[in-house]
Amino acid sequence: MKALQIAVLVAVLCCSVQFSKAIRRRIGAFNIQVFGQTKAGKWWVMEDLVQILKRYDMVLIQEIRDAAGTAIVELLHQLNDETGNEYSMIIGNRQGRTSSKEQYCYFYKSSLFQVLDSNEYPVSYDHFERPPFNVLFRDKGDGKEFVASGIHAKPDDAVEEIDRMSDVYSYIESTLGTSNVVMMGDFNADCRYVGPGDWSSISIWTDSRFKWLINNYADTTVSSTNCAYDRIVTAGSLTFYSGKVFKFDDELSLQTYNPKDVSDHYPVEAYVA
Repeated sequence: MKALQIAVLVAVLCCSVQFSKAIRRRIGAFNIQVFGQTKAGKWWVMEDLVQILKRYDMVLIQEIRDAAGTAIVELLHQLNDETGNEYSMIIGNRQGRTSSKEQYCYFYKSSLFQVLDSNEYPVSYDHFERPPFNVLFRDKGDGKEFVASGIHAKPDDAVEEIDRMSDVYSYIESTLGTSNVVMMGDFNADCRYVGPGDWSSISIWTDSRFKWLINNYADTTVSSTNCAYDRIVTAGSLTFYSGKVFKFDDELSLQTYNPKDVSDHYPVEAYVA
């Protein structure tokens, strides 16, 4: 019996050592709320954004509204000043059916990740106000590959756009050659945009291939509302875990007196291993 106990203990210790050596990366998605020249001109807001963003190995930034394209470059510059040039970026095209255009952008640590390919879900399909921006990443540590698919759903079309993410998943499989996908961003997936009766008609909710890491009881809003707008949804063979909302006004000492000056959304985050 004693020999069996020792064998079990050794096995547990070996598993613990293997887990401790497993490579894990923290990824996130952050709707920075009308990020452009005005916000970039507020040094105290930019300092707070840098403090938030530097916790991530890779992060999707949404709601970039800057026709000049300089605000996001300045944010990257300040982030790299803080971190010693750890980050690179890949940015999508300006998207939107009206004169109000937005871009998606990924900041990522270039020592950890390599960008292999990217695309945008075709505008010609006209399924999205702002078609998802898909980037194929390779982890330089273990060689694992996955696609990050960023989405900022149009509030009034949230049910239809979230449902269409299953089509985006098929598009990613056929064009980027992997089934390992993490969909993330501001889905507007709660409150008056997606109600309890809507979920049965959302394919990535009912399809068992997809795992939701941020549940319907989360609050991803900075204001007094309680809405789980921002989500992380995964599919494939990689392990994504520990999905949470990062409430920066609780966890950081901000320069900004009013956290809503930073954004009306909190980032959502998870680990990939």
